[in-house]
Amino acid sequence: MMDIPFMNAPQMTVNGVRFEGNLPTVNWANINGEPVTTSGTPTPFQEQAFLIRNTINMDKVLVMDRTQIQDPRGVQVEAYLKSVTYDFNDKFINNNHTSGDKKSFVGLRERIDNGSKYGVRSENKLNGNAVDLTTAAATNATFTNFLELVDELLFDVDSEDGTGVVLYMNEVMRRRWDSLARRFSGSGGFSTAQDQLGRGITRYKNAIVRTIGRKADQSTQIITSTESAAGANGSSTHTSIYAVHYGMSYLYGWQYAPLNVQDLGLDNGGALYKTLIDWTGGLFNAHTRSIARLYGIKLA
Repeated sequence: MMDIPFMNAPQMTVNGVRFEGNLPTVNWANINGEPVTTSGTPTPFQEQAFLIRNTINMDKVLVMDRTQIQDPRGVQVEAYLKSVTYDFNDKFINNNHTSGDKKSFVGLRERIDNGSKYGVRSENKLNGNAVDLTTAAATNATFTNFLELVDELLFDVDSEDGTGVVLYMNEVMRRRWDSLARRFSGSGGFSTAQDQLGRGITRYKNAIVRTIGRKADQSTQIITSTESAAGANGSSTHTSIYAVHYGMSYLYGWQYAPLNVQDLGLDNGGALYKTLIDWTGGLFNAHTRSIARLYGIKLA
């Protein structure tokens, strides 16, 4: 959520257009020549908002218990918001409306796999051809090949130097990239900067590098290292990197309002303290080169 630029708009659906080809024709004219009327043919699309909504109930006797060191209501809210983080990250990459959660937005993987439906170009699903980054077998040549593929990934999201882009990967891929960059004379490595709050930011060129983390079980990687060479789920030894170009001309989000945590006070006849947590929003893919995936990276 911290990467996505959100605009506040209390709408359950939003409509937009993308130019997936069929741009207006440019007319070159003679002096004193009449202008030629031209127009493009945009592709309309619509995105839907989805809801997160839960209540946390706490018996008033637990709240009043003087043996508590921590506020029991606050602890539950903190745990819930941690769960939202895990779940949102997983949905952002993996969710679909066939085998996944139909009550949540469609994730990057499904959008890229079905580009004609979601306005993503076919070349934005980039085959790494099992480029070998295993510790024992990686060479300067294979690492250079990998970097060229990452550069192609940045070109696919319309940002050759990575400006405005975040690269998402799992922690194994992140460590391996850093390790190989150090091994091969420091080429193609990361730089580190700080944001306005003093937090460290890792970059490749101008793109931010993020480990997307784990699912709510706090064990399973959101982007696994067990994909097949073709990018499918399985028990093989490959992984993927996702690139997202954020901005109001590329991928962004809208929401009714920021995530709401509201104390509703005592309920159930005065026996339970109730806390409402809710959020309504969605993703808006405004460009055919907003998102891309590099799959088929061999790690083990």
